[in-house]
Amino acid sequence: MSKPIPTDHPIIRRAPDAQVRYFAELFRPAVNPVKLAWFKAHVLGLGLRFADEELTVLAALDHPDKVQQFLNTQIYYNNDHASVELEETALPPRGVLQTGLAHCFEGALFAYAVNYLHGHAPRLVVIEASQDSEHNLVVWRDARTGLCGCNAHSAFPHLDGRPAEYATIRALVESYVPYYYSDRTHDPRDLTIVGYSDEFDLTAKFGVAWMAADAPLWDIYYTYIDDTWRFHYLNDKAAATHSYPVIRALKENWIEADAQGKPFVNVSHLPRDAQALWHAFWNLHGDNQTYRRPRGQAAEIEREFMRLTGTTPIDLDDNAFDLQFFLAAGYKIRDIVNSLQ
Repeated sequence: MSKPIPTDHPIIRRAPDAQVRYFAELFRPAVNPVKLAWFKAHVLGLGLRFADEELTVLAALDHPDKVQQFLNTQIYYNNDHASVELEETALPPRGVLQTGLAHCFEGALFAYAVNYLHGHAPRLVVIEASQDSEHNLVVWRDARTGLCGCNAHSAFPHLDGRPAEYATIRALVESYVPYYYSDRTHDPRDLTIVGYSDEFDLTAKFGVAWMAADAPLWDIYYTYIDDTWRFHYLNDKAAATHSYPVIRALKENWIEADAQGKPFVNVSHLPRDAQALWHAFWNLHGDNQTYRRPRGQAAEIEREFMRLTGTTPIDLDDNAFDLQFFLAAGYKIRDIVNSLQ
């Protein structure tokens, strides 16, 4: 869990340079000068430029467990969705150091960059949830045992990283299931994880320059999941894989854009049985109740719709709504659906 927000006084806000200096003074005593010199040379050899105080902090976080402790104890959660007035962010790793803030994705990119620079061969895994936010895990493996652990950043308890004690990615993801409940109802009985992704090498697609970037990392934020990335359902022990739901919806034309460029669910392109279920679901659930979890017959219809399409009516509707921000930012469907090139 992220650094707790104080209840008895405001969060101390520092200027960017002052915040980095604060972290550097905190970690300087723990940094071996020889290791720091090696780290500086290694980073420079990759063509990356960091300020000396940034390098001091990054050099000190030489193991994923230290990265997790840093996220848990020094970095507040960046709730950029707290209100509609707040501007969304995609802070690069140095932005996390300069603000002392990170949301899930920003914390993951920070952890990925630091672990990569220390040679831990990180990989990104996304937890797939229904009617809930996804979660980004930065997976690493213990060189001695071969077991995997991960770094993660969250405002919720028990959704942070895990030590390297899991034999498989599936087992690692399963450790999150009991604590991953709906952020719509906040009811611990409404568990929402449905699957997880294959491991993804960010550097293979995006290189390493982003690790020392100053600008927001919108390219990664918007395009890191595409139709080459495969997902697994937790309730399916077979080797079958599936596309990320919004990717499938775009490929199948379940989501299209109207003449004004606004995305919408084209029900007529759904499988025939799913079309009937779509209408039955919304008649029961109510189209003004998308932030309420379905119950009773509506939940039964939702499960059958999921079996046919790999998504739910609410998720599909949410995907169409969220896609407008992707398009408004200047990205094209072909940026994430390679078959449309």
